[in-house]
Amino acid sequence: MSELKQLNQLMLDSAQDAIKYLKLFSKKNIELDYAGLGELDLVLDELAKENAMSPLEDKVLFTVSTMFGAFIRELFKTEAGGEWFMDESDPNATFVVLNYEGRAYSFASVCFEKIVNNSDISACRYFELALSNFEA
Repeated sequence: MSELKQLNQLMLDSAQDAIKYLKLFSKKNIELDYAGLGELDLVLDELAKENAMSPLEDKVLFTVSTMFGAFIRELFKTEAGGEWFMDESDPNATFVVLNYEGRAYSFASVCFEKIVNNSDISACRYFELALSNFEA
């Protein structure tokens, strides 16, 4: 299997893991859609509160940020397009971005930032802004 195919499958699997997590957390039927993105923001709010009271382990932060970032990326990919890219410019801190029309989006970073540094950030809003870059 090619590297790109593996990356596509990994991101799809991670998005599905995010959906399972969101379903467990919210006890609602979650889909890879805009309503699901709203639920994701609520979960990120709760994780930010939890992290403020007792910092989450780095491994947990990385896992949930990656998983939720994959959810947002897959939704963006469905709505607008794009392709995955593994940024390996820093071998000690590789990360996945979605490249679309000359721009790179690191949705996982938005999730991490919301949990750790600024709970006012909205994954929904970031998604909307990213999408609006390409609307006529």
